[in-house]
Amino acid sequence: MNNDINLIAADGISRRQTAFAWTIIALLLLLLVIITPYAQLPLTPIPGYIGAFGVAMFVVNIILASLLFSKGIIENSARTVHLGTAYFFVTAIFVPLIASFPGSFMPGSLIGNSVSPVWIWCYWHVGFAVLVIRYATSGKRAIRIRASIAFTLATVILLTMSATVWQRWMPDILQNGSSFFEDNTFLIPVTVLGVNLLALICVARMEKQEPEQLWITVAMVAACIDVWLTVYGNTRFSLGWYFAKLTSLFTSLTVLISQLYGITRLYNSIASANKVLLTLANQDGLTSLTNRRCFDEILEIEWNRARRDKRSLGLLMIDVDFFKKYNDEYGHLQGDDCLRRVAEHLIGVIKRPGDVAARYGGEEFAIILPNTDAAGAIQVAERLQRNLRTSAITHRRNQPLPIVTLSIGIACATPGGDALLEQLSARADSALYAAKNNGRNQYRVALTTQSINSDHLPLSAI
Repeated sequence: MNNDINLIAADGISRRQTAFAWTIIALLLLLLVIITPYAQLPLTPIPGYIGAFGVAMFVVNIILASLLFSKGIIENSARTVHLGTAYFFVTAIFVPLIASFPGSFMPGSLIGNSVSPVWIWCYWHVGFAVLVIRYATSGKRAIRIRASIAFTLATVILLTMSATVWQRWMPDILQNGSSFFEDNTFLIPVTVLGVNLLALICVARMEKQEPEQLWITVAMVAACIDVWLTVYGNTRFSLGWYFAKLTSLFTSLTVLISQLYGITRLYNSIASANKVLLTLANQDGLTSLTNRRCFDEILEIEWNRARRDKRSLGLLMIDVDFFKKYNDEYGHLQGDDCLRRVAEHLIGVIKRPGDVAARYGGEEFAIILPNTDAAGAIQVAERLQRNLRTSAITHRRNQPLPIVTLSIGIACATPGGDALLEQLSARADSALYAAKNNGRNQYRVALTTQSINSDHLPLSAI
């Protein structure tokens, strides 16, 4: 159980995850080397490509931001909230990016002009990288999700205004209507790439490495490749431009998949822990038999089943003879061991899947025998006493036989229409006391296989 709880509390990075992440990074770098020489190769414009890409980015990032915000609240982690803010920023800024890009959903732009989406692209990559740096360098701070969301939306609005309404006062970064960052504006993409590289270094140098940080590292490698190929591709619809867009989507998908994987592992851990807790809740800690609470539930279920099927239900109430004297003679630790050995004998005499052995309380035990009449219950009682005598657990203060013995009360009945479960339990208990009062080390039968109603059947000594 402790292992399950530890897994829930802190899911470390496995070697398999680390190897997989580094494999992805190696493949991305290999693709970068292969594609860079051909990045400026012009390709056919695909109508609606940027619209479909933008919608995919919006959906992936809003889901990712929601997951990270929820995780941050549950774990009371400001750092995770900061990361959620980074992906919420991407979600928000993609709305004006799609609206300003010519041909997203209509021939022209909904806002701004052909230069606007280039500026918004710069804001997207710089803003995301800055927020990732904030995530990597933040410590224990108060969590303010609403303030973060409000500030992010206000920032996106201001950036959109600068790229559209106030764009005439901005440097011209789209030469000849197609080429990116020519002449004196080349410092802009260098700055964008530099901020992303700084974010990558900050994430890679984080002290407490967890799966989340590992996959953010992969995402930032992809983000740097995206910036490089976009700038090196130089124009829209070049090979580098197309591949950069796929890399951008991969950046968010990588972290989203890692979060979903973490949720799946967490769910499996919780399910395993719940199984352990359910077992502990139904099991006696000393003997590993069914405990009293679970025994009462099972007995009621079997009683109702016996009533429905008109079959006999057997109940054995069992008491270790002179157990207080055993504790006085040998001590409580030895007494606990004695109870465990008696429990092993109880388990040894029940053969069918439906039979249940339970610790009723203290030195008292019980056995439920579905579809069993008095003759069958007596066989179980005799076998139990015979096996216990054979094991010969020493009990010097139990005379005349100086070994551990049992007194057993047996009750069997087919429930009638007005029968009560308490009657079966009470009569088994009465039979047990009769066995104890008549010298112990024996069993007594209180009920036959007759149908229980309100009449009281006499005890039978056997």
